[in-house]
Amino acid sequence: MEAEIIKALGGRRAFGTGSGKVDLLAEGERGLPVKAYDALAKTLDLTPSEEDRLLQVSLRTRVRWKQRSRLDPATSDRVLRVARILALAVHVLESQSHAIAWLREPSDPLSGRTPLQAISSDFGAEKVTNLLYQMEHGVYS
Repeated sequence: MEAEIIKALGGRRAFGTGSGKVDLLAEGERGLPVKAYDALAKTLDLTPSEEDRLLQVSLRTRVRWKQRSRLDPATSDRVLRVARILALAVHVLESQSHAIAWLREPSDPLSGRTPLQAISSDFGAEKVTNLLYQMEHGVYS
C-alpha cells in the first residue's frame, strides 16, 4: 500500500529521490515536499474550500507554501491521511477514476457526507477506511 500512497503523492520525483526509496514516516515527520501536496490536490481536483477543510489551513497559508519547499509536519500528516485513503479507494475500486468518483459521492453511512468531506477528521477517516474495507470484503452497511 505504501507504493500506492507514494504514487498518489506524485511518485518518487515529488520527493526528489529518483529511483531511491521513500520513507513516508520520515518524510511526514520532517514535512512533505510541497510538490507532493500539489500532485495530490491536482489528482483530486480539490477546490479551495475543500483544501481549507481537508488541511485546516487558509488560502493565505497555501499561497505562502509556494515560497517554501516543505509543509509543516501537522499539515503533512493530514496530506498523508488523504493520500492513504485515496490509495486504499483505488485498490478497492480498482481504478483511480472510480475511487475519485466514490470519494465525492454522498454516503448514507456518513450521514449524507461525502467520504472526502468526512476525512477532514481522524474519526471520519477511520469511518471511511472501514467502509472501504467492508466493500473490499463484500460487507455493505
